[in-house]
Amino acid sequence: MKTALIILLGIAGCADVLDIPDRQLASEHRCSGNIKIKALFDASGPTSDVGLSWYKATMDSIRDLNLSADHGIKGCQIEVETLDYGYNINAAQTAYAGWKANTASWNDTIAILGWGTNDSVPLSPNAKEDKIPYISASYFAALGTPEAIQGHATIPVISDFTEVPFEAQISAAGAPYNFFAGTDYSTGARIAMFYIALQKGNRVGFFHCMADYCTGPLNAARQGAKDNSVARGRELILELTDTQETYNTKVAEYFRQELAHQAANPGYTMVDWVWSGNTTKTSAYMAKALANMKTLAATDNTLPKDLNVQLISNNWGFDEMLFGLCGPALNNPCVDKVHGIMPFAAYGDTRAPDMSKVTALHDKWRGIDGDTATYKNVRYVAGYVNVLVFKKAVEKVFESGKILTRENLKLALETFSQESTGGLTANLTYTDKDHRPQGTESIYKMDATGKLVLEGGQPFSIEMKPEWKGW
Repeated sequence: MKTALIILLGIAGCADVLDIPDRQLASEHRCSGNIKIKALFDASGPTSDVGLSWYKATMDSIRDLNLSADHGIKGCQIEVETLDYGYNINAAQTAYAGWKANTASWNDTIAILGWGTNDSVPLSPNAKEDKIPYISASYFAALGTPEAIQGHATIPVISDFTEVPFEAQISAAGAPYNFFAGTDYSTGARIAMFYIALQKGNRVGFFHCMADYCTGPLNAARQGAKDNSVARGRELILELTDTQETYNTKVAEYFRQELAHQAANPGYTMVDWVWSGNTTKTSAYMAKALANMKTLAATDNTLPKDLNVQLISNNWGFDEMLFGLCGPALNNPCVDKVHGIMPFAAYGDTRAPDMSKVTALHDKWRGIDGDTATYKNVRYVAGYVNVLVFKKAVEKVFESGKILTRENLKLALETFSQESTGGLTANLTYTDKDHRPQGTESIYKMDATGKLVLEGGQPFSIEMKPEWKGW
């Protein structure tokens, strides 16, 4: 179901946002009128399991800002028109075209808060053409380069248990108006491979869906595994729409082939780590399928009996909801088996000084809306940070003595230099040459009670090499 909603809390009837001199009161570095934005989210499609908490945090943050002592941002109320596009690119493109067709409203729209790769990547050329900042929850590597890039890289690719060097063409059109706060997917995959090496993993297989955000970081993951001396395993396609039964069948067959190959090639070490490129719901499917495979192996000699397979997930495949999705607490297949890379602090992780602001926002507005339990997870933290980035950029525009325009908002974002989010992420930096904001991931796993435990005691960081930009 697609729904549209316009939210404005606070003062109404103010002037339009663009190109009107009284938008800025220079002596006070303040604003007057409404700041109009658009927002896309998924509450009904295949990423809704991770999208709803993000959306709730986004809207709670905007409502709270509008009723704050600052009356919005620097005195301007935020007016947001939202649409549930169900993770359907056609619906997203239709929404964008509809927004643009309403000329008066569109001309006054200062930014778009996008959702996933399925809207952020295809709409990136539109944002570039219309020069409108697009701040989203897609950390797709190609969106991290403002400039077009062309090049190639030699990537190790496994086909039928044989590794061959593949000359991958590296290209990105350039996304000068796209911004995100999380670690890009490819940097995250490289960190995951570094972590597997630290854990003395032998061989990593790549289990993923075929959506862009699943396949986008694969070259970085393969190369990262090679750079960290982790043997590369085969891929397994597991779609977001597959069932638990399908996962069970595919995973069992994958490891049946692993054992058969080892029997024919005694020097071969089987896959003992799996990179999961999907979402939280399907990470649970994978963990349960691995547990099911191990159970079947007790009576099926075609399956490996003593293989201890660990799973490490991208940032959309691991959160506080995973424990419940994996099953009852007793013998939960995710405990000590699933590891998650997360560019945002887990919900309630008090190591982040500003986590108290996030939990207070949640308790206030979720209490008002009568749902205090559903959205306490890292997605809520990410939604909060997304609005925080927008807010900080707007404030920088006014503090620099400029009028609030799309271009000035973009330029303000590109002045972020080690900008603090109160520990909710690593500090953020954007430049006009590089929109990758950080190279840090916290890696969590869960204990027997479902609590997320930070591995290594601190986040892991790697250098974001210039030659890695865009892929």
